[in-house]
Parts: sequence; structure tokens; C-alpha cells
Amino acid sequence: MLELLVQFPGKSLQAYAYTNAPTEASDLLIRGFSWDAQGFKRNGTIEIADFWRHFGAQNLDCWENKDANTYQEEVGRVLQYIQEKRVNKVVLSRTHFMESDRILAQESFEALCAQFPNCTVFAFHHDHFGSWMGATPEVLLEEIEDGYRSMSLAGTRLAGGLAWGDKEIEEQKFVTKEIHRTLKNMGGHIKRTPQTTFGAGPVEHLMTWVNTDNDQLEVNATLEALHPTPAVCGTPTAEALAVLQEIESYPRELYTGYMAWLDGPVYANVLLRTMKWYGNGIQFFAGGGITKDSVPLNEWLETEYKISALKDAVRYK
Repeated sequence: MLELLVQFPGKSLQAYAYTNAPTEASDLLIRGFSWDAQGFKRNGTIEIADFWRHFGAQNLDCWENKDANTYQEEVGRVLQYIQEKRVNKVVLSRTHFMESDRILAQESFEALCAQFPNCTVFAFHHDHFGSWMGATPEVLLEEIEDGYRSMSLAGTRLAGGLAWGDKEIEEQKFVTKEIHRTLKNMGGHIKRTPQTTFGAGPVEHLMTWVNTDNDQLEVNATLEALHPTPAVCGTPTAEALAVLQEIESYPRELYTGYMAWLDGPVYANVLLRTMKWYGNGIQFFAGGGITKDSVPLNEWLETEYKISALKDAVRYK
């Protein structure tokens, strides 16, 4: 059984229970970064008060928090591969566990909804996946009136910045080009919106919509073709994955996977700004795109900004 709370941008809170189902006959898909997609069929609504009684019940027994020097050394190793032209971009990430027995899940979820109105805010728990919460800004695939669209979202700065740097502009262009190529291969005419700034709580990103007029897309196949985008993996994909397997020393689990709602107009989010909740604390996940212009200290700080944005929403007893 999967229990899920979700608030889409501009919409009211929804609370549902799901049972396992074949992916080809599912109302909901959840895919990890490396794990295969799991399918679920909606099985009615749930009481919100009941949902939180089971949330984050298990304890995490061991963890490792990377310090700034270790992460910057890893960024340096990625930069070496970029200089050797093995890859163009790699999205490196890390976890941070905050130990606490005073955290309040329901109040933290409500704070996320208030602080991230432009994002899909979610919380769910499942016997296999555990208990997850987050506020993701990135749309992997959305069904619209004249076809589908996918969001190219990359580059990060604190909200209110005056200008985007060359590094962030180049980083986002990698994502846009790859999404364009993927959707074009599926057939149809492709259009892009102008690059703009997207606010996600205390940080901002560069954003472009990539639209296709092909309204006959095979949705499951398209999701798999898009995942993982260069916004969460890098480019070229196979080479970036190989670098991550060598350097990134933890399993991402659901972080940078996706969640896709299929029982209405298709809407799929990349699982970003995520937290895995435990009885003894919260595990945060954050990363950033490494390109030839990356500065290791700045990349560490970007992950700090993203983790801090989630920590700011955590409420305590």
C-alpha cells in the first residue's frame, strides 16, 4: 500500500491510497534514479490525520555526511573528466542526515506548501520506499491542449540575483538541447519557449519549456526516454552515469527519479528537493550540475542552499 499527499501548484491538497499495479495499467508511476518504475492503482482517499501516524516511523542506523573538502575534491575529479572531454556535464549530488527526535512531519509539510507555491509538494510512505517528502519544481512531462511539454530546468542562484552567469546559462542549454532531441525523436513538431527565470522558494533556476504537438505519445516510453535528463545526470548520458558510479558514493534511491500521475491529463515531476524521513531524523538530498566553468566551492555552496531551503521548512516540537 502506498499513501500519498500531493499539492500541485495552484491546486488544493489531495490525499489518496494506492495498491501495486502493472506499469502499463497504472494511475501512478514512481521511479528511482536507477530503480525501475513501479506502478500503482488508486484505491480511494485517505484521512490526512491517519496518514501522518505512519510517516517516518523507522530509524536510520548509520549515515555519512560529506564535508565541504570531500565534496569539492569530488567536483575536482569531475572537472578533470570534463577537461579530458570524456563528458560535457555531470550532476553530482550528496546527502546530509540531520539527527533529531523533535521533528514534526505534518507541520513541516504545511510549511513546504506555503514556502514553495510554484512547486509540486508531496509526501508519501510505502513499505519498500520508506517515507519521503519534498517540493519539486521540475516537470518531466505534462499533457497540454495541443500535445505535451517538458521543462528544461537548470542553473541555480539565490532568489533576487541580478544576472545569470555563463556557467548557469551553458548548464541549462545542455538540458534544453537533450530534451528537444528526445522529443523530436518521438515525432511531431518541437517548439521552445524563451529562457526565463523560475522561482522555487529561496532559489531561482533558468527554465525553458520544450513543447511537442505529438498528442499520440506513448507516455511510459516517453518518460523512460526523457529520464534521466541532463538536469539530474549529465551529458552524454552514458558517460555521465559512468562518472557518477565511480565518484558518487551513495545510492540516490528515489532522488532524481520521477513520479507520474496518469489517471487524468498526464503530469510527471522529477523528484527534486527531497527528504527521506526517519524516526530519528531527516536525510536531505541535493546536487548541482558540474561544467567546465564550475568552481568547486560554489558547487558545495549550491548544495548547501538547496538543503537549507528544505531545512527552513522543518518544524519542531
